[in-house]
Amino acid sequence: MTFKKNIILLGATGSIGTSTLNLIRHKREIFNLIGISAYRKTEELKLISEEFNVKNVCFFKNHNDVVFDKNIKVMKGLDGLLELASLNCDIVVSGIAGLAGLMPAYEALKNGNHIAIANKEPIVVAGNILKECSKNNNVKILPVDSEHNSIFQCFDNNQRESISHITLTASGGPFLNRPLKSFSNITVEEALKHPNWEMGKKISIDSATLINKALEVIEAGHFFELNANQIQVVIHPESIIHGLVHYKDGSVLANLALPDMISPLSVAIGYPERYNLNLAKLNLLEISQLNFLKADLKKFPGLNFGWHALNEPNNFSIVLNASNEIAVDLFLKKRIKFTSILEIIDKCLNEQKFSSANNLEEILEIDKMSRIFAKKISEKFYV
Repeated sequence: MTFKKNIILLGATGSIGTSTLNLIRHKREIFNLIGISAYRKTEELKLISEEFNVKNVCFFKNHNDVVFDKNIKVMKGLDGLLELASLNCDIVVSGIAGLAGLMPAYEALKNGNHIAIANKEPIVVAGNILKECSKNNNVKILPVDSEHNSIFQCFDNNQRESISHITLTASGGPFLNRPLKSFSNITVEEALKHPNWEMGKKISIDSATLINKALEVIEAGHFFELNANQIQVVIHPESIIHGLVHYKDGSVLANLALPDMISPLSVAIGYPERYNLNLAKLNLLEISQLNFLKADLKKFPGLNFGWHALNEPNNFSIVLNASNEIAVDLFLKKRIKFTSILEIIDKCLNEQKFSSANNLEEILEIDKMSRIFAKKISEKFYV
């Protein structure tokens, strides 16, 4: 008899949630969805609960006062989210945007649940704490991000001493070939048009500034226990090669795949199994050629923050993440210019001084203070 994997999906109505649901639809004989959460899209949450016969749901705001089936356990707010993440299951998929995913990820690990994590911010600000929690509870943190998922597939922990470094690839975003002098005129609509990926708004803006890749450098440092000079970034506009692991004997293992989140999700959720998915297959003859470019740090100086963070106390990563979230939100609301995102982050990093955070409470306090500071100085950049 084959037992199904019980899955809890945090952020069920977002882009990662949508891809996860599509994967489960492909493999209903393997996966069983037992819990879902959303912030306020409760109408969508109800439809998902009905389609997959989900027995546990959580939300923060009930959009249009939706009423759930009486057989469903309804949880609310942060306490409800932590309760949902702690329910016994085979794996929790963490697709909540931003730092809001930190506490439920920690709660899942603390209660013995593996997590497949798609939101990089918890790893960026609390990677050491989450890794320690996973080790103490003998559970895994499995990366969903296409780049880290690719490195995960090529990285042989048994040969760790034989690994020289890794390379993360970046598409370059929508402004790879746009002149720097016109960056101040970039609109929200332009910044949201990623050339290769369908993503949420926040991560789309991060990809346009390349802050997303800076956060991925930090994430890779935590995931694979690497220092800053062991992580390289190259621009690869086609987004076919997602990550490379370089071995000291000169061998390089690379992971290639068409841009699609379902494939890395299946690797993370299904680990250590692989599944036959009805996805478009990579055809090298159709692609014909792949291109690689050096990152232009004059156009995208935010990429440097990733390497700096790995050489600094972890409060640097906390401030970086907090100020970026505030600045991106203001840009999406059309309160500041595109170029002001980096200026606000830079001021926050240079004008705030904190001691290194040693636990989640200290991390969240620094995050809170950094957001207050970022909002205050952002007023000078309003348009």
